[in-house]
Amino acid sequence: MQPIDRPFRPCWDFFVAWSLLALATFWMIRRMASDQPWYAFCALIVVLSLFATIILYGPVLLARQIVRSGSRGRFVARVLVSMLLAAVLFAAVLLFTGHGDHPPWWTGAATCVAIIYLHWRLRDEPHA
Repeated sequence: MQPIDRPFRPCWDFFVAWSLLALATFWMIRRMASDQPWYAFCALIVVLSLFATIILYGPVLLARQIVRSGSRGRFVARVLVSMLLAAVLFAAVLLFTGHGDHPPWWTGAATCVAIIYLHWRLRDEPHA
């Protein structure tokens, strides 16, 4: 099994990034959340820093797994980029045709199609 096919397991570098972002979150919101109870303040720090870690450090971890996986990783990266480009193209068509205020089910349908495409492409590629 290639590293790109393994489920995500947090390791020490993820926890270091999370703790640094927790410290930054603490310093940024300490005056804003001073009227809340201590447990709500701690929960806010944990949730915001975890969200920031996933958003900021997640692509770094994905790139590391792609590099370690060789040809399988490059294939997964190509499928991911093609899926993202299709989503951007869908959004651009909706925006430029004046359907920017489209119903929410359009977004859900586009996401469903992208996920089905991703699973279909990854299933058909042999595991090297």
